[in-house]
Amino acid sequence: MKCRYEKICGSCDQINMEYQATLDLKQKRMENLFGKDVLPIIGMNFPYYYRYKVTESLAFDFNRKKIICGKYRKGSHEVVETDGCLIESKDCQKLAHFITGLLPKLKIKVYDEDTQTGSLRYIFMRQSFSNGDIMLVLVSADSFIPGKKHLIEEITSHFPHVKSIWLDINKRTDSLVLTDDLTLLYGEKYLTDKVMGKTFRLSPLAFYQVNPQQMKKLYQTAVSFADLGGSEKIIDAYCGIGTIGICASDKASSVLGIENNPAAADDAVANARLNGIKKARYICGDAAEIFYEKNLSADVVFMDPPRAGAGREFLKSLNRLYPEKIVYISCNPDTLARDIEILKRRYKVDKIQPVDMFPFASEHVETVALLKRASFSK
Repeated sequence: MKCRYEKICGSCDQINMEYQATLDLKQKRMENLFGKDVLPIIGMNFPYYYRYKVTESLAFDFNRKKIICGKYRKGSHEVVETDGCLIESKDCQKLAHFITGLLPKLKIKVYDEDTQTGSLRYIFMRQSFSNGDIMLVLVSADSFIPGKKHLIEEITSHFPHVKSIWLDINKRTDSLVLTDDLTLLYGEKYLTDKVMGKTFRLSPLAFYQVNPQQMKKLYQTAVSFADLGGSEKIIDAYCGIGTIGICASDKASSVLGIENNPAAADDAVANARLNGIKKARYICGDAAEIFYEKNLSADVVFMDPPRAGAGREFLKSLNRLYPEKIVYISCNPDTLARDIEILKRRYKVDKIQPVDMFPFASEHVETVALLKRASFSK
């Protein structure tokens, strides 16, 4: 497949390369960082239409005298119309273009960044891979949207798998899409999806991998690396909505999730309850402080920090905790390498598994690293 927008769209770095060539580049990058410990990268059999979280920017095209939705032009904030993106969910793309076509009829104006006038800015969609349901968020600079009731009726009658519609008021001047100023306009508060047989509720702001097919492979790898026998106590640090710990819970004696975002921690509690898991508990707070203050113990620690990696204080606390195994899920190989360097006095790298989470779109690689206690440690 060839992308028609490669020269103008700023979303994908590798879209018209052969897929195997992109995997080879990512594999080489990982081997340059970690050497012989790197296993062959896990790619996709069909690396298209995999993004189940989609954001379309809105703008008025003065040359064509029409409202368009699409992506930013390379190196700018000019929106270019894209119809038929090769990496985004087809259902989400159809929905976005349908909504865009309704706006002139309903006299809904789109936001202009230069003049800071107009209302609707973005169409944000999250789709469940397991059941196809869609959560839609209309992002607007203004709470007043003319014809809002009719807009909702048109959307839900033509797209019955849209299960919830939210309004997000975003008056910011930076590139942040969603704020916490959210109002439910229609339908259910949460979307649900399944991973490794577990059900998760998703809110608009919940962190959830954009590629559910590769997410399953990522988490399967993480649980497999832990090699749990049923008696282990596990800690899920940076647990978010609880996905990794819950997916590992069947093979553990207890799960402790730690998350510093209160909304995410609440979602984790709800997700454990949703799956009937009584062996899991969650603490909202800074993982480094909790490790230090609570006098915890664990056989295995799963950790999935943000791109900046784990903080030095957390790694010190982790060294003090001294679990038998650390399963580090990373979205940034550079910070993973930095953090492993800090841990290597007491741990050795057993194996590293790259997973291609963003085919064609980015050189970024998701990675699962297994670290075991080094035999020379005291």
